[in-house]
Amino acid sequence: MNTELEKTVKDELSGEIAKSYVTQISNFHRIQASTMFHEAAEYVKGILQHLRFRNANIEQFTSDGAKKYWTWTSPIGWKARSAELYLVEPDKKLIVRYEDIPTCLHAHSNSTPIKGVKAKLVEVGKGTKPQHYKGKHVKGKFVLATGRAKSVHEQAVYKHEAIGVITDTLTHEMKNVRESIDLPDAHAYQAIWPTKEEQHKVRFGFSISKRQGNHLRELLKEGPPVVLKAKVDTELFPSNLDVVTATIKGKSKPSEEIFLIAHLCHPKPSANDNASGSGLLIEIARTIKTLIESDQIERPTRTIRFLWVPETFGTIAYLYNHEDLTSKLVAGINLDMVGQDQELCKSTLNLDKTPDSNPSYLNDYVFDLLERSVEQFDHQTAFGSASKFRYSINAFSGGSDHAEFNDSTFKIPCIMLLQWPDLFYHSSMDTIDKVSESSLKRVGWIAAVAALNLANASVEDAIFMASLTRWGALSRLEKASKEMATALLQKRSNLSHDKQTKDLIRLDFNFRNKMEHLVWRETQALKSTKRLGTNNEFEKLIKEYVKDIVRSSQLEIARFEETLTHVAEASGIKIPIKQEETIAEREAKSLIPRRRFKGTFNLEALKRALSGKEYEWYEKIGKKDRDFRKKIYEILNFMNGKRTIYEITNAVSAEYGETNQEHVLKFVRDLEKTNFVSWAHGSTS
Repeated sequence: MNTELEKTVKDELSGEIAKSYVTQISNFHRIQASTMFHEAAEYVKGILQHLRFRNANIEQFTSDGAKKYWTWTSPIGWKARSAELYLVEPDKKLIVRYEDIPTCLHAHSNSTPIKGVKAKLVEVGKGTKPQHYKGKHVKGKFVLATGRAKSVHEQAVYKHEAIGVITDTLTHEMKNVRESIDLPDAHAYQAIWPTKEEQHKVRFGFSISKRQGNHLRELLKEGPPVVLKAKVDTELFPSNLDVVTATIKGKSKPSEEIFLIAHLCHPKPSANDNASGSGLLIEIARTIKTLIESDQIERPTRTIRFLWVPETFGTIAYLYNHEDLTSKLVAGINLDMVGQDQELCKSTLNLDKTPDSNPSYLNDYVFDLLERSVEQFDHQTAFGSASKFRYSINAFSGGSDHAEFNDSTFKIPCIMLLQWPDLFYHSSMDTIDKVSESSLKRVGWIAAVAALNLANASVEDAIFMASLTRWGALSRLEKASKEMATALLQKRSNLSHDKQTKDLIRLDFNFRNKMEHLVWRETQALKSTKRLGTNNEFEKLIKEYVKDIVRSSQLEIARFEETLTHVAEASGIKIPIKQEETIAEREAKSLIPRRRFKGTFNLEALKRALSGKEYEWYEKIGKKDRDFRKKIYEILNFMNGKRTIYEITNAVSAEYGETNQEHVLKFVRDLEKTNFVSWAHGSTS
């Protein structure tokens, strides 16, 4: 823990300068592979060059709606010039204009004829399923829907020949936190995402506010036809994904790299998402370079790399074209939506951990910095901190660029710093006034200090990080035991004897599975510190720390078993109790899957490989199990050609909660049927 470095970084890094970069970036309409994304990339490159980063450059990768990067199909290029939507009947008025509110136009909308198109409006509910169109004639008409633009476009335009799509719903609503009623005048960010094959079928779409949508629905109820007119001037074309990169070369281990990444994309203004991460990353780069050039700190031992990317697509393309680089990347930090004014946005700073499939010391180390930021930035009193700053550490959620690095085909530890939830997320109201200089400075301090310490880390620093990991591990073992014991004691209820017996059996199995998984995960996280440096004494220390974790787990298991015995005897249940093996579990124990692709898995690839009816299963399961997408990520990551599906399911259950074995079997069999997975030697399928 280098307190002098922490003070030096705090004195230099400026929340105000960071916000000035955020402001400039938010002026670009930064859709992936669009002309304005390229302009934003040129802006970032220009600032870096002004800051004397002589190696700052933009790398370009083909993005034409057809080029594939493993399972990901690149987005098509897009340029928007103008767009207007009018109500023609029963009244005449302008509804919305692209020049006023860029998020009002669905990204990837195609042009209308020069004079525009005029047609009646039909309301289709959600508009994402064939049944939503039964008895409704939408050919040559506008449809008003509450679903996501891509799915509505596929049904309304591609299959039912509607002339255009109107949507009026916020994306990712959260009950009692973020609903359309909270933002009745916001225009949600929506996109069509067509492939090159679909390019000739694309029409256009508008995202209107909930207040405007309700007004149109009232007009439709009153009886007279509702007629709209749209004029759209856009272009779809083969393009590129622009990745801006710059480095500060390490002095003695230049081939080892610490990296910081932020996605530069999203529509104008999208200030917090993610102009805040991109602007802050420029300020972190400026701070580190300034401190080196002014001799306040030495040039770091390892190289520090800075990356500004089109979210997901750019990172995938970058990794695809730099497979030689992945072995050099030691650790990374993803900055996504980091600038929120927490009170305005209802946000909390979250540390999104590495997934359990990629255990790392990085989680405990960065969280320690996050906790200590309260001491650095907030007033302390005799009664404790007066901080109003909210923060947490969470299980891996994905959904941003850190997911690509943590994928098991790369295994590069990368955490994400993210302010979530955000009341104004993916809407026209994500504006610069919601961005806080103090949030930017705090998160910038955490990320810059972490990057510098990791870039300079030696065996002595690895010992400190191993100690943090050990303390965290022991705490997590106790927490898991407490949670399961609480659940066990709650089973003393009026349930039938048979039901209670089954519940106790499941709890016992789940607890043992959880503890076994935690011992493995925490042990691997401890061992991951050796990537920073090792010697014989450190190897011995790691072994002792592992013994501590094993002993602690054994004690927690013994205490749990005592509680289980008490509850079982009080309920007249005989122990030991054994769980009966299901047919699905027996089958899962005989199958060892192996991945046939690199990089994270794009579910769109599976959707295209299956029939529409087959893929509906995933939509249904997603509603029953809201963590199923995260589980899919880990199901694939735990495939190492040695684990059975049964073992994979147990690992995912320990990480995200009890997981249905039949669901996992179905998913893996679908992957095998579509050639994304094969069976390893030893499988009995």
